[in-house]
Amino acid sequence: MSFLKLNQNIGISVSICLFCYDNDQKKILTVINNEEPYKGALILPTKILNANESLEDVCSEILKYNIGNSNIYVEQLNAFGKLYRHPNGRIICISFYGLINLEKDKVNLNVKSGASFTSLDPNIDLAFDHNDMIDMALKRIKRRMKYRPLGKNLLPNQFTMNELEGLYASFLSKKFDKRNFRRRILEMDFLREIKKVQRNTRGRKAILYEFDPKKYKNYSRTGF
Repeated sequence: MSFLKLNQNIGISVSICLFCYDNDQKKILTVINNEEPYKGALILPTKILNANESLEDVCSEILKYNIGNSNIYVEQLNAFGKLYRHPNGRIICISFYGLINLEKDKVNLNVKSGASFTSLDPNIDLAFDHNDMIDMALKRIKRRMKYRPLGKNLLPNQFTMNELEGLYASFLSKKFDKRNFRRRILEMDFLREIKKVQRNTRGRKAILYEFDPKKYKNYSRTGF
């Protein structure tokens, strides 16, 4: 009990970095801070953890309130606890991150909270240390992309090779040689070519692909 008394002025909050890929850009869910400090600034969706709540409960509540859908998988990222990270007192933030597909997943953005998916190309400036959380989440995603497939939670069911390349280029912040990218991706063998083509704005045909569910799942577990 003495330990609890000594630490009773420490608060715990939960923030979520929820990424999507939309209009050839990586984006993140932001809300408008409705109280001081930094009232009116963009922040990550965040909530204070109450004594009777689990971290998972709060994540579900944040997602339900801001996008109308709590059935989104998120992973714990890190704890952010610098002494003066919050001007109002000692608050430690447990951050989570996840991916959402705006075409497949039901999304109903909350107007009251100012919820929106904000482009990260170029970078944005959020209040508190929320930019640090985004940077860490993106680094985690980049590391995983080097040995596990990415795209099922971000792209439509059917997509072109250019769309997949654009996704990788955006999240890895690098440009690819189109021929080398195509060759390397096809060598990994987690795509299936669809007997259907898509015409671009110039009328050129583009082959459509989809992820092979079994191979994608296996690679997600074991890596390339």
